[in-house]
Amino acid sequence: MASASRTRARGRADETAPADATAGSAVSPALHLRISSRRSGTSSLQQLLLLEVAMAALLTAWGIAPLALVPAAVAAVALLLLAFVRRRGRSLPEWLMTARALRARQKRAAGLRIPPGTEPGLAPAVECDPSLRTCSYGGGDRRPVGLIGDGTFLTAVVQVEADVTALRAERSRRPLPLGLVRDALDVDGIRLESAQVVLHTQPAPALHLPPHSVAVTNYAPLQAQTGAPAVRITWIALKLDPELCREAVAARGGGLVGAQKCVVRVADHLASRLTGAGFRTTVLDEEELIAAVATSACANPLVTAEAGRSDARERRTEESSRSWRCDNRRHTTYWIHRWPQLGGSGPSLPQLVGHLTATPALATTFSITLARGARQDVSVCGHLRVTGRSDDELVAARRALQDAARQIGVGLTRLDREQLPGVLATLPLGGAR
Repeated sequence: MASASRTRARGRADETAPADATAGSAVSPALHLRISSRRSGTSSLQQLLLLEVAMAALLTAWGIAPLALVPAAVAAVALLLLAFVRRRGRSLPEWLMTARALRARQKRAAGLRIPPGTEPGLAPAVECDPSLRTCSYGGGDRRPVGLIGDGTFLTAVVQVEADVTALRAERSRRPLPLGLVRDALDVDGIRLESAQVVLHTQPAPALHLPPHSVAVTNYAPLQAQTGAPAVRITWIALKLDPELCREAVAARGGGLVGAQKCVVRVADHLASRLTGAGFRTTVLDEEELIAAVATSACANPLVTAEAGRSDARERRTEESSRSWRCDNRRHTTYWIHRWPQLGGSGPSLPQLVGHLTATPALATTFSITLARGARQDVSVCGHLRVTGRSDDELVAARRALQDAARQIGVGLTRLDREQLPGVLATLPLGGAR
């Protein structure tokens, strides 16, 4: 059985922003998204607690003896420094916590052994979360559906294509209707934990081509007109936590089979509605799902093929404070902490995504996760991952991405010391928890 990672992305702060509900669709009514995150809320609570402790120390010292105020004042100053001094945008307690978590992950990774029989294409994801497994549901009368999970949830993936021509259409020609994705969060009593849209792009022309090559010269006019990438793949990952809809799972047999039937029902429902809206959809089988995860991780096909022929399994991934390596490709992930006004005088969501993913890099992966809030509103969390073939290429891609984000009013936070959780949030697993 399979399921997405338990790794939880860092908390985010609540921020509201009207979003162009349509991500481009006239099929559903306007969708208003709440940019949800708990980072600033958590930081403010930490500051308040440290401030209260500092004041309590001073008051206690004053009650004991005036001379006790001196050591109490020193302790209070130290607490205030912890509360208000920030390092790279984080409070010191948060910085220390993420640094400790990174060291713990690196230590666990050093002793990790990939289970025998793990598909080479899935191995990089399993190195990130050893509990990940895949399985297949169906057969016989229906096409098998691939599922991935970690034992606490199941995810099915729908691949969406808007244009079947060799040259991709301009980015805003037929944008994905986010309203339909939102509606899939609750189908026939089946309540999903989240629905994640992952857009994986590779630029055109490719970075390794000489600037005056025939391919670059011939493609330049089309690129200038449409901004069309060489590769644009869209996946929608539907994540089910059986605990959120126990009755629906029980009504379909309970246990693993009941959970599988629930998530497959939602995947079929969404695929049908998207097909009716003019898209080509495929509910991925197990082999296709593994290939999607490998593609999103930018796993080197040559290394994957070699791993399939060899019994020896060498580790293929490595996390550092500012990047994550898979084979010979390096990645940096960002959390989108501020969104511009979408629609009206601002850019539409497809324009924003197209602008950010046009970064000159080996690949750029955009992930947006929708989840139903306590008040039945929809919260959204966005991540961006940029990929390069070397450290220098990755640094250049990071700078280009940050410049592009500033131009369009998007606030990016680089997930320093949290690159592995960030990567998991951008793979088609259903979104970070």
